[in-house]
Amino acid sequence: MILTHFKQAWQLLRQNKLFSTIYIVGTALAIASTTIFALIYYIRLAPVYPEYKRNQIYSASFVTQTNKDNNKYSSPSFSYDIMNKLFYNLENAEVVSGYIEEPGLQLIHIPNQEKYYEIIKRSSDPAYFKILDFEFLAGAPFTQADFDAGVHKLVISDRAAEKMFSSPEEAIGKTVSLDFSDYEVCGVFREGSAINQFSFVQAIAPYTAGKLYKQAYSPIEGWLSAIILTDNPDGVKAEMDDFCRRFAAENDLLEINFLNQPYSATFRALAASPYEEIDIMAILRFNLLILLTLLIVPALNLSGMIAGRMDIRHNELSIRKSFGATRGRLLSQVLWENLFLTIIGGIFGLVLTWLILSSDAVAIFANIGSQRQYMNSAIDIRLTTDMLFAPAVFVFAFLVCVILNILSALIPAWSALRKPIVKSLK
Repeated sequence: MILTHFKQAWQLLRQNKLFSTIYIVGTALAIASTTIFALIYYIRLAPVYPEYKRNQIYSASFVTQTNKDNNKYSSPSFSYDIMNKLFYNLENAEVVSGYIEEPGLQLIHIPNQEKYYEIIKRSSDPAYFKILDFEFLAGAPFTQADFDAGVHKLVISDRAAEKMFSSPEEAIGKTVSLDFSDYEVCGVFREGSAINQFSFVQAIAPYTAGKLYKQAYSPIEGWLSAIILTDNPDGVKAEMDDFCRRFAAENDLLEINFLNQPYSATFRALAASPYEEIDIMAILRFNLLILLTLLIVPALNLSGMIAGRMDIRHNELSIRKSFGATRGRLLSQVLWENLFLTIIGGIFGLVLTWLILSSDAVAIFANIGSQRQYMNSAIDIRLTTDMLFAPAVFVFAFLVCVILNILSALIPAWSALRKPIVKSLK
């Protein structure tokens, strides 16, 4: 029966090429726009490389201080003393890593060569690689012994290795110059996407290899930030608040505050500023309204087209009713015909989505994370495989479009089939 409906749908497609083309194109555009919209939030919130533990990853990166004159100011990062006394001793955290976000693009080159390369660099401890699941293609990350000794080891991304040494394997054991110091490349990892500002990096060294981590402008101000892997963020926040109370008691008229930290992946994705409080449900409702607008407008257009087509097919359907075809059977045929066209439109929509993303992903994701920072730099923005090939996103977009398309066909078809046979045959 279903095969028969599809054969009839194919014949109608060939007979009504203009209607079928407009229907398929409209469905393809609706699915493409919905898929891209969903992908933007999928990339922000779903577990993608190397943030596979994203639902457990929290961060803390700034601290505010109020002095005895009641003057308040904030530091975008905190001191090693705070890192050592608080974050490395969190009882409600599974793993804690400290890192230093190097400002801007860093210059790296091979000694005795004149060519320089621009990279994004961070300095961290070994726990960084336990929280962010970087895939190592050659070598291995620096060890705890390397970190404790402040050894000048460096791990770099595969794209950086290919630019400087032609392959990841060739980079292992080589010496590069960075920050006026020589580093030995000990590992090469698969580079992620610059869209994910939180985890995007091209070179990582032990922060003990430099002197920056020791520099502190006050008891709290420094260069370090923390990544926390935990299933109990409320417990971590309670420990941070307790530390603030103890700090105030030990330092007369000096108070510190971590505000709403630690931050979740959802907060980092949706908040415009670390200082603001966000209403996640309000943001979701607003975006749901945008999504419905993207879908309902083409659905209404398709409903109008189908209503016009049903006027043309009244005689055909009425003749079939006069020969015994039930209203349910005829309605089923109309719905299967539209489902057939929707499936074709869905395939074209998927192809269109990939073509759009591969041709101009930079413009589409311009408002995500570090994309703004590196838009005009030497950093090549790319989408990783697990970002582009997200079956759940396409299935969601396709099912939503199928439901709306069925509804857009159901209403005019049901209205047409309710008319008496005699009136339809006039």
